[in-house]
Amino acid sequence: MTRNSRRVPIHPETAFSLKPHQFILGRTREFVSLPIDHPENVETCLAARIEGKSSRARVGLLIHFTAPTVHPGFSGTLTLEMINLGPTSILLRPGMSIAQLIIEEVKGIPRPNPSQFQGQTNPEGAPA
Repeated sequence: MTRNSRRVPIHPETAFSLKPHQFILGRTREFVSLPIDHPENVETCLAARIEGKSSRARVGLLIHFTAPTVHPGFSGTLTLEMINLGPTSILLRPGMSIAQLIIEEVKGIPRPNPSQFQGQTNPEGAPA
């Protein structure tokens, strides 16, 4: 993926202009950890879903529209798939509220199954 893309750092005082029909990957500032082996996980544990905000979708911004599940045992930053389906550019600023994390209880304790994204700290899905 890194051969076919370029990294664009966004500083707090700047914005990124997402043009119509442009697709990008972004990373959350938040580090999410949903441990399976937590002492309170006896018969249940936690999973999550990433959902875009409807206020952003109404101007054409779709957030994480494939595989929105954050599985039990995941630990890392979340990569957001973003596309602008609107007619005009959308300015994305650091700290802007564009998505939400919905926490869900999972009945039973799944077997650990780390993915290639475990511990990710960049959009390519690997630790930095």
